Amino acid sequence: MKLSSISLLLLRLAISYIWLEAGISKLLNPKFIESFPSTIEAFAKNTNFDFYTDFLNKYILPNSQIVAQLTVWGEILTGIVFLLGFPLLVGVLVGIFMNANYFLVATSAPSQFVNLILIFSQFAVWANGAGSIWGLDAKLVKK
Repeated sequence: MKLSSISLLLLRLAISYIWLEAGISKLLNPKFIESFPSTIEAFAKNTNFDFYTDFLNKYILPNSQIVAQLTVWGEILTGIVFLLGFPLLVGVLVGIFMNANYFLVATSAPSQFVNLILIFSQFAVWANGAGSIWGLDAKLVKK
């Protein structure tokens, strides 16, 4: 196995770990769901993007319980997809969507930077076919 393949595999597994850790910690936190509306209110108040404040207040806050569940399970399932390497395109699209939203609510440059790094890393994993390196994509795609 080439060093580039090993690097892509390690990047894919690191992204998997990040998503799984984030989702499982929310799942195991009994206060996450109940505190989600106040979290959204704080995000709406502190975001640097005015258009996103309106979006949070009009669409996310009234549906905060559903969005909280989608957040938990979206993070866990994205982590599983990256771990398995299948269906990687779906995992990448969901991961980029979540990181873009997290970027928009981040109030500090380090948090925004981390989300940008994850967006580009997830795209790089998909664009370089990392699902075919010790992943189920390799078993399902004929070469």
